[in-house]
Amino acid sequence: MSTEPSRVIFHVDMDAFFTSIEQRDNPVLKGKPVIVGALPGNRGVVAAASYEARTFGIHSAMPINQAHSRCPQGVYLKPRMNVYTAVSGEVMTILRSFSPVIEQVSVDEAFMDMSGTRKLLGPPRKAAEMLSKRIREKLNLTASIGIAPNKFLAKLASDMNKPCGITDAPFDAESIIRWLAPLSVSRIWGVGTKTRQALEPLGVTTIADLQGLSAEQLQKRFGKGGVDLYYLCRGIDYRDVDVHDTIKSISREHTFSRDSFDKEEWRRTLLSLSGDVAKQARQAQVAGRTVFITFRTPDFKRYTRQTTLALPTDLAKHLYENALLLLEKESAGLASLRLLGVGITNFDSGIQTELFGGDAETGTWSASEKAMDMITERFGDCAIMRGAEIRGTKKKKPV
Repeated sequence: MSTEPSRVIFHVDMDAFFTSIEQRDNPVLKGKPVIVGALPGNRGVVAAASYEARTFGIHSAMPINQAHSRCPQGVYLKPRMNVYTAVSGEVMTILRSFSPVIEQVSVDEAFMDMSGTRKLLGPPRKAAEMLSKRIREKLNLTASIGIAPNKFLAKLASDMNKPCGITDAPFDAESIIRWLAPLSVSRIWGVGTKTRQALEPLGVTTIADLQGLSAEQLQKRFGKGGVDLYYLCRGIDYRDVDVHDTIKSISREHTFSRDSFDKEEWRRTLLSLSGDVAKQARQAQVAGRTVFITFRTPDFKRYTRQTTLALPTDLAKHLYENALLLLEKESAGLASLRLLGVGITNFDSGIQTELFGGDAETGTWSASEKAMDMITERFGDCAIMRGAEIRGTKKKKPV
Protein backbone atom coordinates (compact mmCIF):
# COMPACT_ATOMS: atom_id res chain seq x y z
CA MET A 1 0.00 0.00 0.00
CA SER A 2 1.59 3.30 -1.14
CA THR A 3 1.60 6.28 1.14
CA GLU A 4 1.44 9.88 0.12
CA PRO A 5 4.81 11.64 0.58
CA SER A 6 4.74 14.14 3.44
CA ARG A 7 6.72 16.71 1.44
CA VAL A 8 6.42 17.51 -2.26
CA ILE A 9 8.49 20.28 -3.83
CA PHE A 10 8.29 21.59 -7.39
CA HIS A 11 11.05 23.54 -9.09
CA VAL A 12 9.66 25.52 -12.02
CA ASP A 13 12.21 26.79 -14.51
CA MET A 14 11.06 28.82 -17.51
CA ASP A 15 12.67 27.64 -20.75
CA ALA A 16 15.11 30.10 -22.37
CA PHE A 17 13.02 32.83 -20.77
CA PHE A 18 14.32 36.04 -22.37
CA THR A 19 14.67 34.63 -25.87
CA SER A 20 11.39 32.72 -25.67
CA ILE A 21 9.61 36.00 -24.91
CA GLU A 22 11.30 37.62 -27.90
CA GLN A 23 10.24 34.72 -30.15
CA ARG A 24 6.71 34.83 -28.77
CA ASP A 25 6.35 38.57 -29.28
CA ASN A 26 7.87 38.43 -32.76
CA PRO A 27 6.86 35.14 -34.44
CA VAL A 28 9.31 35.80 -37.29
CA LEU A 29 12.06 34.86 -34.81
CA LYS A 30 10.67 31.38 -34.10
CA GLY A 31 13.13 28.68 -35.09
CA LYS A 32 15.98 31.17 -35.43
CA PRO A 33 19.06 31.48 -33.22
CA VAL A 34 18.22 34.44 -30.99
CA ILE A 35 20.81 36.01 -28.67
CA VAL A 36 19.86 38.64 -26.09
CA GLY A 37 22.64 40.81 -24.70
CA ALA A 38 25.15 43.29 -26.04
CA LEU A 39 25.13 43.88 -29.79
CA PRO A 40 27.99 42.53 -31.96
CA GLY A 41 30.79 45.01 -32.46
CA ASN A 42 30.42 46.22 -28.88
CA ARG A 43 31.97 44.95 -25.68
CA GLY A 44 29.63 42.97 -23.52
CA VAL A 45 28.27 39.48 -23.04
CA VAL A 46 25.39 37.20 -23.88
CA ALA A 47 22.53 37.48 -21.39
CA ALA A 48 20.48 34.64 -22.88
CA ALA A 49 20.51 32.34 -25.89
CA SER A 50 17.64 30.47 -27.52
CA TYR A 51 17.87 26.71 -27.88
CA GLU A 52 18.62 27.22 -31.58
CA ALA A 53 21.57 29.45 -30.65
CA ARG A 54 22.84 26.96 -28.09
CA THR A 55 23.49 24.42 -30.84
CA PHE A 56 26.34 26.75 -31.92
CA GLY A 57 27.87 26.53 -28.45
CA ILE A 58 26.56 29.92 -27.36
CA HIS A 59 25.76 30.36 -23.69
CA SER A 60 25.12 33.13 -21.19
CA ALA A 61 28.12 35.21 -20.08
CA MET A 62 29.98 34.43 -23.31
CA PRO A 63 31.61 37.55 -24.85
CA ILE A 64 29.21 38.81 -27.49
CA ASN A 65 31.80 38.98 -30.25
CA GLN A 66 32.79 35.38 -29.61
CA ALA A 67 29.11 34.44 -29.93
CA HIS A 68 28.89 36.39 -33.20
CA SER A 69 31.93 34.60 -34.61
CA ARG A 70 30.24 31.27 -33.88
CA CYS A 71 26.85 32.31 -35.21
CA PRO A 72 27.02 35.39 -37.48
CA GLN A 73 23.56 34.59 -38.83
CA GLY A 74 22.00 34.87 -35.36
CA VAL A 75 19.48 37.53 -34.37
CA TYR A 76 21.09 39.79 -31.75
CA LEU A 77 18.77 41.83 -29.53
CA LYS A 78 19.18 44.20 -26.61
CA PRO A 79 17.47 43.05 -23.39
CA ARG A 80 13.97 44.38 -22.63
CA MET A 81 14.18 43.98 -18.88
CA ASN A 82 10.91 45.81 -18.20
CA VAL A 83 9.09 43.28 -20.41
CA TYR A 84 10.84 40.26 -18.86
CA THR A 85 10.08 41.50 -15.35
CA ALA A 86 6.42 42.04 -16.19
CA VAL A 87 6.09 38.54 -17.67
CA SER A 88 7.88 37.12 -14.62
CA GLY A 89 5.15 38.66 -12.47
CA GLU A 90 2.52 36.89 -14.59
CA VAL A 91 4.35 33.58 -14.17
CA MET A 92 4.48 33.96 -10.39
CA THR A 93 0.77 34.81 -10.30
CA ILE A 94 0.02 31.51 -12.05
CA LEU A 95 2.26 29.61 -9.62
CA ARG A 96 0.50 31.16 -6.63
CA SER A 97 -2.83 29.93 -7.98
CA PHE A 98 -1.48 26.38 -7.38
CA SER A 99 0.25 26.95 -4.02
CA PRO A 100 0.63 29.91 -1.66
CA VAL A 101 4.11 28.74 -0.63
CA ILE A 102 6.34 30.11 -3.40
CA GLU A 103 10.03 31.00 -3.26
CA GLN A 104 11.03 33.02 -6.30
CA VAL A 105 14.77 32.62 -6.75
CA SER A 106 15.21 34.57 -9.98
CA VAL A 107 13.19 36.28 -12.66
CA ASP A 108 12.50 32.92 -14.36
CA GLU A 109 12.46 30.23 -11.67
CA ALA A 110 10.81 29.40 -8.38
CA PHE A 111 10.29 26.64 -5.84
CA MET A 112 6.78 25.61 -4.82
CA ASP A 113 5.78 23.60 -1.75
CA MET A 114 2.99 21.36 -3.07
CA SER A 115 2.62 19.31 0.12
CA GLY A 116 -1.00 18.73 0.98
CA THR A 117 -2.41 19.78 -2.41
CA ARG A 118 -3.32 16.25 -3.57
CA LYS A 119 -7.02 16.51 -2.64
CA LEU A 120 -7.38 19.74 -4.58
CA LEU A 121 -5.04 19.17 -7.54
CA GLY A 122 -4.50 15.41 -7.65
CA PRO A 123 -1.16 13.56 -7.57
CA PRO A 124 2.00 15.66 -8.02
CA ARG A 125 2.49 14.56 -11.65
CA LYS A 126 -1.04 15.58 -12.58
CA ALA A 127 -0.64 18.92 -10.80
CA ALA A 128 2.62 19.57 -12.68
CA GLU A 129 0.93 18.77 -15.99
CA MET A 130 -1.89 21.18 -15.15
CA LEU A 131 0.61 23.88 -14.21
CA SER A 132 2.64 23.39 -17.39
CA LYS A 133 -0.52 23.60 -19.48
CA ARG A 134 -1.70 26.74 -17.66
CA ILE A 135 1.61 28.54 -18.33
CA ARG A 136 1.53 27.50 -21.99
CA GLU A 137 -2.09 28.58 -22.52
CA LYS A 138 -1.93 31.85 -20.57
CA LEU A 139 1.51 33.08 -21.62
CA ASN A 140 2.41 31.09 -24.75
CA LEU A 141 5.65 30.09 -23.01
CA THR A 142 6.97 26.80 -21.67
CA ALA A 143 8.45 25.71 -18.37
CA SER A 144 10.32 22.65 -17.16
CA ILE A 145 9.24 21.24 -13.79
CA GLY A 146 11.07 19.02 -11.33
CA ILE A 147 9.08 17.04 -8.72
CA ALA A 148 10.95 15.87 -5.62
CA PRO A 149 10.92 15.58 -1.82
CA ASN A 150 13.29 18.56 -1.43
CA LYS A 151 14.66 21.65 -3.17
CA PHE A 152 18.00 20.19 -4.25
CA LEU A 153 16.44 17.21 -6.01
CA ALA A 154 13.63 19.30 -7.52
CA LYS A 155 16.15 21.73 -9.04
CA LEU A 156 18.20 18.83 -10.38
CA ALA A 157 15.12 17.17 -11.87
CA SER A 158 13.89 20.30 -13.63
CA ASP A 159 17.16 20.49 -15.59
CA MET A 160 16.94 16.93 -16.93
CA ASN A 161 14.31 17.15 -19.66
CA LYS A 162 14.36 20.68 -20.99
CA PRO A 163 12.54 22.24 -22.68
CA CYS A 164 8.96 21.74 -21.47
CA GLY A 165 9.80 18.60 -19.52
CA ILE A 166 8.33 17.24 -16.29
CA THR A 167 10.71 15.04 -14.32
CA ASP A 168 9.94 12.98 -11.20
CA ALA A 169 12.80 12.38 -8.78
CA PRO A 170 12.57 9.31 -6.52
CA PHE A 171 11.15 9.77 -3.04
CA ASP A 172 12.70 6.88 -1.07
CA ALA A 173 16.29 7.07 0.19
CA GLU A 174 17.76 4.05 -1.60
CA SER A 175 16.25 4.98 -4.95
CA ILE A 176 17.48 8.57 -4.58
CA ILE A 177 21.07 7.37 -4.02
CA ARG A 178 20.90 5.14 -7.12
CA TRP A 179 19.31 7.95 -9.18
CA LEU A 180 22.06 10.40 -8.26
CA ALA A 181 24.99 7.98 -8.56
CA PRO A 182 25.80 8.22 -12.32
CA LEU A 183 25.59 12.02 -12.47
CA SER A 184 28.65 14.25 -12.59
CA VAL A 185 29.70 15.62 -9.23
CA SER A 186 29.37 19.10 -10.75
CA ARG A 187 25.59 18.68 -10.61
CA ILE A 188 25.70 19.18 -6.85
CA TRP A 189 25.02 22.67 -5.54
CA GLY A 190 28.25 24.41 -4.60
CA VAL A 191 30.56 22.20 -6.66
CA GLY A 192 32.22 24.62 -9.02
CA THR A 193 35.52 24.43 -10.83
CA LYS A 194 37.69 24.75 -7.70
CA THR A 195 35.79 22.14 -5.69
CA ARG A 196 35.73 19.75 -8.63
CA GLN A 197 39.50 20.12 -9.05
CA ALA A 198 39.97 19.51 -5.33
CA LEU A 199 37.89 16.32 -5.56
CA GLU A 200 39.75 14.86 -8.54
CA PRO A 201 42.84 13.78 -6.52
CA LEU A 202 40.41 11.86 -4.30
CA GLY A 203 39.20 9.97 -7.37
CA VAL A 204 35.84 11.75 -7.39
CA THR A 205 34.26 12.60 -10.74
CA THR A 206 30.73 11.24 -10.29
CA ILE A 207 28.26 11.48 -7.44
CA ALA A 208 28.73 7.73 -6.90
CA ASP A 209 32.42 8.39 -6.21
CA LEU A 210 31.45 11.07 -3.68
CA GLN A 211 28.98 8.72 -2.01
CA GLY A 212 31.92 6.39 -1.32
CA LEU A 213 33.62 8.93 0.95
CA SER A 214 32.76 9.22 4.63
CA ALA A 215 31.50 12.35 6.34
CA GLU A 216 34.78 12.48 8.30
CA GLN A 217 36.89 12.42 5.13
CA LEU A 218 34.89 15.18 3.51
CA GLN A 219 34.78 17.34 6.62
CA LYS A 220 38.54 17.01 7.07
CA ARG A 221 39.12 18.13 3.47
CA PHE A 222 36.40 20.78 3.06
CA GLY A 223 35.27 21.76 6.55
CA LYS A 224 31.55 22.48 6.93
CA GLY A 225 31.22 22.38 3.14
CA GLY A 226 32.31 18.75 3.27
CA VAL A 227 29.39 17.90 5.54
CA ASP A 228 27.04 19.55 3.05
CA LEU A 229 28.55 17.46 0.25
CA TYR A 230 28.03 14.29 2.28
CA TYR A 231 24.31 14.98 2.65
CA LEU A 232 23.65 16.38 -0.83
CA CYS A 233 25.27 13.46 -2.66
CA ARG A 234 22.67 11.30 -0.87
CA GLY A 235 19.85 13.66 -1.80
CA ILE A 236 19.34 15.00 1.72
CA ASP A 237 18.24 18.64 1.91
CA TYR A 238 16.18 19.95 4.82
CA ARG A 239 15.69 23.55 3.65
CA ASP A 240 12.13 24.81 3.51
CA VAL A 241 10.58 26.72 0.65
CA ASP A 242 10.90 30.25 2.00
CA VAL A 243 8.08 32.58 0.96
CA HIS A 244 10.18 35.52 2.13
CA ASP A 245 13.21 34.48 0.08
CA THR A 246 12.29 36.17 -3.20
CA ILE A 247 14.58 37.79 -5.76
CA LYS A 248 17.89 38.48 -4.01
CA SER A 249 18.82 41.61 -5.93
CA ILE A 250 18.06 43.72 -8.99
CA SER A 251 20.91 45.21 -10.98
CA ARG A 252 21.89 46.59 -14.37
CA GLU A 253 25.31 46.92 -15.96
CA HIS A 254 26.72 48.80 -18.92
CA THR A 255 29.90 47.88 -20.79
CA PHE A 256 31.42 50.95 -22.45
CA SER A 257 32.18 50.66 -26.16
CA ARG A 258 35.77 51.57 -25.27
CA ASP A 259 37.47 52.20 -21.95
CA SER A 260 35.83 55.35 -20.58
CA PHE A 261 38.01 58.12 -19.12
CA ASP A 262 35.05 60.53 -18.95
CA LYS A 263 33.72 60.83 -15.40
CA GLU A 264 30.71 62.78 -16.66
CA GLU A 265 29.88 59.76 -18.80
CA TRP A 266 30.14 57.61 -15.67
CA ARG A 267 27.61 59.82 -13.91
CA ARG A 268 25.18 59.76 -16.85
CA THR A 269 25.49 55.98 -16.99
CA LEU A 270 24.79 55.68 -13.26
CA LEU A 271 21.68 57.84 -13.67
CA SER A 272 20.31 55.77 -16.54
CA LEU A 273 21.03 52.45 -14.83
CA SER A 274 19.51 53.67 -11.56
CA GLY A 275 16.31 54.50 -13.41
CA ASP A 276 16.14 51.01 -14.90
CA VAL A 277 16.79 49.30 -11.55
CA ALA A 278 14.21 51.42 -9.73
CA LYS A 279 11.58 50.67 -12.35
CA GLN A 280 12.23 46.93 -12.07
CA ALA A 281 11.97 47.17 -8.28
CA ARG A 282 8.59 48.89 -8.52
CA GLN A 283 7.36 46.28 -10.99
CA ALA A 284 8.47 43.52 -8.61
CA GLN A 285 6.87 45.42 -5.70
CA VAL A 286 10.04 45.43 -3.64
CA ALA A 287 12.14 48.16 -2.06
CA GLY A 288 15.75 47.72 -1.00
CA ARG A 289 17.87 48.99 1.85
CA THR A 290 21.26 48.28 0.27
CA VAL A 291 22.52 50.08 -2.83
CA PHE A 292 25.62 48.77 -4.56
CA ILE A 293 27.77 49.61 -7.53
CA THR A 294 30.02 47.29 -9.48
CA PHE A 295 32.75 48.34 -11.86
CA ARG A 296 35.38 46.66 -13.98
CA THR A 297 38.72 48.22 -14.80
CA PRO A 298 40.59 47.70 -18.11
CA ASP A 299 42.54 44.80 -16.57
CA PHE A 300 39.16 42.97 -16.20
CA LYS A 301 39.21 43.10 -12.38
CA ARG A 302 35.74 43.57 -10.92
CA TYR A 303 34.99 45.56 -7.77
CA THR A 304 31.81 46.02 -5.72
CA ARG A 305 30.97 48.72 -3.19
CA GLN A 306 27.76 49.08 -1.19
CA THR A 307 25.93 51.25 1.33
CA THR A 308 22.88 50.57 3.51
CA LEU A 309 20.05 53.09 3.76
CA ALA A 310 17.98 53.97 6.80
CA LEU A 311 14.77 53.18 4.89
CA PRO A 312 14.13 50.91 1.91
CA THR A 313 13.60 52.62 -1.43
CA ASP A 314 12.47 51.94 -4.98
CA LEU A 315 13.23 55.45 -6.27
CA ALA A 316 15.81 56.19 -8.95
CA LYS A 317 16.66 59.46 -7.19
CA HIS A 318 17.77 57.67 -4.02
CA LEU A 319 19.59 54.92 -5.91
CA TYR A 320 21.49 57.41 -8.06
CA GLU A 321 22.46 59.72 -5.20
CA ASN A 322 23.87 56.86 -3.12
CA ALA A 323 25.49 55.10 -6.08
CA LEU A 324 27.16 58.36 -7.06
CA LEU A 325 28.56 58.80 -3.54
CA LEU A 326 30.02 55.28 -3.73
CA LEU A 327 31.58 55.96 -7.12
CA GLU A 328 33.01 59.33 -6.10
CA LYS A 329 34.80 57.68 -3.17
CA GLU A 330 36.57 55.43 -5.67
CA SER A 331 36.97 57.78 -8.62
CA ALA A 332 40.20 59.42 -7.39
CA GLY A 333 41.98 56.12 -7.87
CA LEU A 334 40.31 55.25 -11.17
CA ALA A 335 41.67 56.43 -14.50
CA SER A 336 39.20 54.57 -16.70
CA LEU A 337 36.39 52.02 -16.56
CA ARG A 338 35.42 49.15 -18.79
CA LEU A 339 32.07 48.41 -17.12
CA LEU A 340 29.80 50.11 -14.61
CA GLY A 341 26.74 48.74 -12.83
CA VAL A 342 24.16 49.65 -10.19
CA GLY A 343 22.02 47.40 -8.04
CA ILE A 344 19.74 47.16 -5.04
CA THR A 345 19.29 44.35 -2.52
CA ASN A 346 18.26 43.64 1.09
CA PHE A 347 14.61 43.87 0.10
CA ASP A 348 11.49 44.71 2.02
CA SER A 349 8.08 44.34 0.38
CA GLY A 350 7.27 47.23 -1.92
CA ILE A 351 5.41 49.32 0.66
CA GLN A 352 4.95 53.04 0.37
CA THR A 353 7.96 53.93 2.45
CA GLU A 354 7.05 57.63 2.56
CA LEU A 355 4.25 56.71 4.99
CA PHE A 356 6.85 55.53 7.50
CA GLY A 357 9.05 58.47 8.31
CA GLY A 358 9.26 59.81 4.75
CA ASP A 359 8.64 63.41 3.73
CA ALA A 360 6.61 65.30 1.18
CA GLU A 361 9.54 65.46 -1.23
CA THR A 362 9.86 61.67 -1.22
CA GLY A 363 6.13 61.36 -1.97
CA THR A 364 6.47 63.80 -4.85
CA TRP A 365 9.41 61.90 -6.34
CA SER A 366 7.53 58.61 -5.93
CA ALA A 367 4.51 59.98 -7.80
CA SER A 368 6.78 61.42 -10.47
CA GLU A 369 8.65 58.18 -11.11
CA LYS A 370 5.44 56.13 -11.18
CA ALA A 371 4.08 58.58 -13.77
CA MET A 372 7.24 58.00 -15.81
CA ASP A 373 6.62 54.25 -15.55
CA MET A 374 3.15 54.70 -17.03
CA ILE A 375 4.45 56.84 -19.89
CA THR A 376 7.28 54.48 -20.86
CA GLU A 377 4.99 51.46 -20.52
CA ARG A 378 2.65 52.97 -23.08
CA PHE A 379 5.00 54.79 -25.43
CA GLY A 380 8.38 53.10 -24.97
CA ASP A 381 11.55 53.78 -22.99
CA CYS A 382 12.57 56.75 -25.14
CA ALA A 383 9.27 58.60 -24.66
CA ILE A 384 10.59 60.43 -21.60
CA MET A 385 14.13 61.06 -20.42
CA ARG A 386 15.81 62.82 -17.52
CA GLY A 387 17.56 66.09 -18.24
CA ALA A 388 21.03 64.70 -17.59
CA GLU A 389 20.34 61.84 -19.98
CA ILE A 390 19.27 64.25 -22.71
CA ARG A 391 22.38 66.38 -22.21
CA GLY A 392 24.49 63.26 -22.58
CA THR A 393 23.04 62.23 -25.95
CA LYS A 394 24.35 63.43 -29.24
CA LYS A 395 21.96 65.32 -31.41
CA LYS A 396 20.99 63.41 -34.51
CA LYS A 397 20.72 65.07 -37.86
CA PRO A 398 17.20 65.09 -39.31
CA VAL A 399 16.59 62.54 -42.04
